[in-house]
Amino acid sequence: MKAKMIDHISQEVYRKHPDFKGVKPKVTPRKGDSSSDTLLVFSKSVSGPGGKTINRIVRAVADEKGKIKKISTSK
Repeated sequence: MKAKMIDHISQEVYRKHPDFKGVKPKVTPRKGDSSSDTLLVFSKSVSGPGGKTINRIVRAVADEKGKIKKISTSK
């Protein structure tokens, strides 16, 4: 996937999850299916209740044209 497409997908994720702005995704092609989808994983550590750190993750699946098919997030 081209860098321009990754930037476009990242902007969509930043719009839906503004606290992830500036986090660079880990990009991996989807394995095991015949499509050419790509998985982008955004990961960030935040402080939770009691001062403990919690890893927050946003996963986005996009097709070869840069259209986001699915976004999921951890709590």
